Amino acid sequence: MTDFLDRWAAESPEHARLVAEERLITQATEAIWEEMEKAGISKTELAARMGKSKGFVSQILNGSRNMTLRTLADIGFALGRQPDIRLGASPSDGWTSDSAERMPIGRPKVRYQRTANVFTPVDHWHTAA
Repeated sequence: MTDFLDRWAAESPEHARLVAEERLITQATEAIWEEMEKAGISKTELAARMGKSKGFVSQILNGSRNMTLRTLADIGFALGRQPDIRLGASPSDGWTSDSAERMPIGRPKVRYQRTANVFTPVDHWHTAA
């Protein structure tokens, strides 16, 4: 599947933007799932802590509802965690080098390797997909 996404992302800046959005959503939701698992908290418990419905939490975690930064902060608070978001350097082409880049948003940390104008995950992709 990654080869398809890489080829598709390379077709146009719009496709690359959409892939970047999906990767960020995946990273954020995987980070939440990981923290829930560590804390032994179910979707039902997270929803109760947030004062939301289980359906709301399910929609956030499956990507069908847009997660705002406020919602991310609320989830972090409910989990006793502080969300930490960083943006990397962005030269005119949007990337710093051909070396592996670490995307610092969310967990698991996924490193990407640049080949031409296509970035592919180097490690941990099986947990972030």
